Amino acid sequence: MKFRLTCVLVLVAASACAPPVGYGSIVAASTSADVPTSTAAPAPREVPTETHTGKGSGEFVTSWPADQLGFFTFDCPKCTGNVIIDTDSGEHGLVNAIGAYKGTTWLNTYPDQPVKHVTIHADAAWTATIADQRSLPLAAAGAASSGKGDAVLRLPEGVAHVQLTAKTRGNIALWMMSPEKRDLLLNQIGDVQVERDVRGPAYLKVDGYEATWTLTPS
Repeated sequence: MKFRLTCVLVLVAASACAPPVGYGSIVAASTSADVPTSTAAPAPREVPTETHTGKGSGEFVTSWPADQLGFFTFDCPKCTGNVIIDTDSGEHGLVNAIGAYKGTTWLNTYPDQPVKHVTIHADAAWTATIADQRSLPLAAAGAASSGKGDAVLRLPEGVAHVQLTAKTRGNIALWMMSPEKRDLLLNQIGDVQVERDVRGPAYLKVDGYEATWTLTPS
């Protein structure tokens, strides 16, 4: 596996909340509070969204609050090689894909090791955002939610089961994070149709950048 790191920093715009400090071609970093509102749990408060853009491999510094879970969306539509994203908090392989990628995962999951630096390995222009729970789709009881690739969904209170159907040639995993714990509900290779016990309010994370999937809570 071979990566080319660009060591020239290009700054066009900067936000006081998210300084674009690091290496690589970081084009811009900004924050915005214009995200949908909701009363989703377990996130305790609302946080403005951070946006970072760049091209190729590099690193940026985030000002995301140390005590807040974040949701990280990465979009690199013209990537052709490996796409790997790590943080300095021990969240290695936050994204691990090949080719064009767009997906969401959770971030800042170790309270004693808050994220400050995010490292990007990519070969094209990209956009990275960190947002709070208001940015996530709701997986309501009795309503099917469909998607492709990595995603995080909000699971409301009262939901006790979830059915997952997925088609993929690669790995597919399903995680649940509640105020009490984080559970791996599924981890396998290939197509799957399963039902798992859950307990809302919680977050559900689908890991499978090649997968096409449908989640139905009940």
